[in-house]
Amino acid sequence: MRALLLHVNKFEVNVIEESRRPFGIVPETKKGTSEKMEQCLVAFFCIEKTDTEKQLDELFREIIKTAKEFSTENLMISPFVHLSKNISDPKTAKKYYLELLKRFKATEFNIQSSYFGYHKRLLLDIKGHPGSFRYREFY
Repeated sequence: MRALLLHVNKFEVNVIEESRRPFGIVPETKKGTSEKMEQCLVAFFCIEKTDTEKQLDELFREIIKTAKEFSTENLMISPFVHLSKNISDPKTAKKYYLELLKRFKATEFNIQSSYFGYHKRLLLDIKGHPGSFRYREFY
């Protein structure tokens, strides 16, 4: 599992269309065509073929640790297949994405997500302090 954690001033996502790759992807039902969040931690992540609950646990803990370090309660969870060439099958990726959202909804954090299974336009205003960009791999 790979993740890119960004401390941002502003994040916006606009859905363009459903993805047709990889084969077999079933997009989640979306509530609208856009999401916005300010003063948040954006967690882009990619589920890989060998990932298990162990890697999901590590990602969950790393997001919490980073959010607390940046003193933010706002989290944007964003599936981002582009972080790896060794991607999981769509069914497993969606399962772990939904599980991650479920875990965070049981916390004190304010959670939003950019939708699974869609091509999207992104707008990021990333803070420039040391550590505001973090790449992590979980094995």
